[in-house]
Amino acid sequence: MADALTPLRILVVEDCEDDYDLLLLNLRQAGFEASAVRVETVAEIEAALARNEWQMVFSDYDLPGFDGLRVLELVRARDPEIPFLIVSGVIDEQQAVAAVKAGAQDYFFKGKLARLGPAVSRELHEADLRRRRREAQEELDRDRKLLRHDRIRFIDVMSHELRSPLNIVNMAAGMLARYWERMDAHARQEHIAEIQNAVAGMTRTIDKLLLTSRLEFQQWDLRPEAFDLAAWCEDFLGQAMGDTDQRQRIRVRTADLPQKVAMDPRLLEIALQNLLSNALKYSPAGSMIGLEVSEDALGRIRFVVRDHGIGIPEQDLPRVTSSFYRGGNVGDVPGSGLGLAIVKACTDLQGGTLAIESQLGLGTCIRMCLPNWLRTGGTREEVSAPRAEVTQA
Repeated sequence: MADALTPLRILVVEDCEDDYDLLLLNLRQAGFEASAVRVETVAEIEAALARNEWQMVFSDYDLPGFDGLRVLELVRARDPEIPFLIVSGVIDEQQAVAAVKAGAQDYFFKGKLARLGPAVSRELHEADLRRRRREAQEELDRDRKLLRHDRIRFIDVMSHELRSPLNIVNMAAGMLARYWERMDAHARQEHIAEIQNAVAGMTRTIDKLLLTSRLEFQQWDLRPEAFDLAAWCEDFLGQAMGDTDQRQRIRVRTADLPQKVAMDPRLLEIALQNLLSNALKYSPAGSMIGLEVSEDALGRIRFVVRDHGIGIPEQDLPRVTSSFYRGGNVGDVPGSGLGLAIVKACTDLQGGTLAIESQLGLGTCIRMCLPNWLRTGGTREEVSAPRAEVTQA
């Protein structure tokens, strides 16, 4: 059985139909099934280049009213990289060299086409390499642009997050320096407390940044522990969400939980704290936040946090788990844009999944599903790290 011919889409600039047929015959003998269009005039060349995507252009050199260099100029104006081969009966060595210098890949005499097949194969391969290099460069340029954008966003976020507490420190320290002698002990202590609180806030921001870096690069020593999840949730809400007003806004429901689960409680605490803090922050004061904890049919533990807050714009959903990214509707609500990035990193590190559904102005529901290693028998080496699934309700 003969080898299948390789399809080849070519544009042929040739005023002699016999020479055109001979070219197609030689290509077929070399293993190519040419899908070709023959053109003769400048207008036809321009129209053909505009309406089709060609793999290669063949051109005679001596044409009525113009030459192969003019054809090459037209082709290069449309596509700087498409292989361009001259097949002519009258081209001399000086003209051939000029054509190659102008950008033609090769030239052939019409009566000497023995090396046409290898040359076509070579140029198709080279064109594919050029295409891949171009795509790789375009991707690299996009990555560099995104990196520059992320760097600028990081600077903006950190500047905002650190400038406010620094201003508080500066003002409080200034008041103490100017009026220390006139202040009573209570006033002094108030300004000192302002400084301490501002420093604590900056420390939390820096800790979040360092934690995000460690989690994203999976530089975290997973330490699964077996524990009573229902009891753990009560302790967590009492300690991590210690503010009484905030705690009263969280409605917890646990259902069908196993007596014991095994996972990393530190990562679980970090993830839930960020989920609940975000829900509280972006919801109306006094509105309720739901936390549902249950076991699914596969033995995984599902944590569902629902709020009735501002929601996430549809265009922001694909990037809300990126570090320092904040939705376009957050307004003046303070934040570093690290919360959901930390949640995703905690989820990925434990081999879990994360799904986000949101409706603008109506609220957000986030489902974090983590494996119970008592059920799966998983080890650290077996834990995969799938990417978070982000969906729009």
